[in-house]
Amino acid sequence: MTEKKILGFCGAYICIALLGIALSAAYINLEEPVYYWDFAAYFNMFKQQGALLADSPSEWLSQLGTSIATEDYGVAILVPLMPFHFMFGDSRLAFVAGIVTVYLAPAVLFMGRISYLEAVSETPSRSRLAVWIAVFLYTPFWAPTLRGLPDIAGCIALTAATYFLWKSRFLTREPVISGISVGACLWLAFMLRRWYAYAAIGITVSAAIFCLQQIARDRDFPAFRKAALGCACVIFVVAATALHFQLPLIARILGTSYADLYSGYRTTIVTQLAGVGSRLSYVNWALIIVGLYISVVRGNRFSLFCAIASVLTFLLFTRTQDPERHHSLPIFLWLLPAYTQAIVSIVSALALRSRWSTAVVATVAGFAFLGAFFPTGRQLLSPIGFVFPSEATLPLHLDNLPEYRRLIDDLVSRMGPDDHFSVFASGPVMSDALLFGMDRRLLPHVGWICQVDSRDQFRPDALKSRYVIVTDQPVTHLQPGAQTCVTLPNQHIFDGTGLGAAYKQLASYRLSGGVNGYLYEQVRPVSAPEIDSLYGEFRKRYPAWTVPAQ
Repeated sequence: MTEKKILGFCGAYICIALLGIALSAAYINLEEPVYYWDFAAYFNMFKQQGALLADSPSEWLSQLGTSIATEDYGVAILVPLMPFHFMFGDSRLAFVAGIVTVYLAPAVLFMGRISYLEAVSETPSRSRLAVWIAVFLYTPFWAPTLRGLPDIAGCIALTAATYFLWKSRFLTREPVISGISVGACLWLAFMLRRWYAYAAIGITVSAAIFCLQQIARDRDFPAFRKAALGCACVIFVVAATALHFQLPLIARILGTSYADLYSGYRTTIVTQLAGVGSRLSYVNWALIIVGLYISVVRGNRFSLFCAIASVLTFLLFTRTQDPERHHSLPIFLWLLPAYTQAIVSIVSALALRSRWSTAVVATVAGFAFLGAFFPTGRQLLSPIGFVFPSEATLPLHLDNLPEYRRLIDDLVSRMGPDDHFSVFASGPVMSDALLFGMDRRLLPHVGWICQVDSRDQFRPDALKSRYVIVTDQPVTHLQPGAQTCVTLPNQHIFDGTGLGAAYKQLASYRLSGGVNGYLYEQVRPVSAPEIDSLYGEFRKRYPAWTVPAQ
């Protein structure tokens, strides 16, 4: 790369990072600072890691090694964000700005540039600006990022692995060096977030398909031996690094059936397709389909190679659970070349009007972004809703926020040092995580409940809490029937039946989304027959559930 290109690349990076930070600031300014579950997990760790590093670098380094070796939510992904903590503090904006600058901007630049260079066109230079705008505003990259999820970090590693596989002609050129490079990138993605293992398998299988097809077409059997050597290097590097740095985690993964553990998070293939499809607009999906067609006609094998990796990743991941916003990142990463191919072809075909076609691409991408992430944009663009994704990722908001504050104040004023409260609700309207996210004083008093049947099973200790919160409508975040450990106790307490006879209502609250919440106090211990009766209802759905020994 020439000095001029390097300077241009650096200039593009600075522009993307600054614009990204500005968009993040506008988004966060519209949020109510009520973060919970995955929206708060890494944000809280960002604050903890920054404080620990400032206080004791040696302890921070030791804890980092332990986290990589043992934890599902490892903190290694936060290491490159620590400079933002030092310079700008532990605010939400500093955290999200760090993700945008360190992870999103490079992912946009690297995958966008590779896709652009591989797109087939007679006059590709005319479409460069349109491609950069469209890729920068690619909504699947922004949805988890603005929610405070740093998972896009893995996309940089996957992009590098994709590049090494492609440039080595699927490990048939310089197989040892290429294999080591690919293996290191795939392990890095897995180390940052373990669920990237599905994407690593997807890109590997796609590469194998294209490699074998290429060898069979050319009848190049020496290339087969080189590819086999490169594949052995990939496997060796991934296995060696994973076993050396993450042996306890690997042992736990191998001993866990994630299909069973996350069965509550898995629906039908139709629902899964609809969920992923809702994260792009109809216009964007049309461009991807057109791009795939053009790729087939014009022989853009890079676009097809990536598209197959995307499909395989979807099929592999959905055997375990439905992909959420962050889980679908590699799926959309590998659809980007087809998206780019369509834009390059359309702009190049209108060479005499390239400025107008670029303006149209920028407008469509801008509409998609505004409709996906900003309430005003979604409202104004509602007559042409096909230009933005049907799944909104709007700033977090709660109706009737004073009512939540009143509930928290009632709990704080009533609870003694040893009292606990349990929340029989698990969703964005109400949950224990939502309440202690608003007031950290509540955290030591939480009586933890089961939130997902398949993962947690019911926890009878929740029935020992002095105070409980229930709702008049079941508040859940998964499909019906996956959270009976929440809905059944909630219903009994609200109706005053069964174990609900042990509680009396103290106050009611008007919550978000038209839901009413109620604070109850336990007036007597829940009896053994009442617990047995509750488990009798559980066993209608889960015959293996038994009452734990008290």
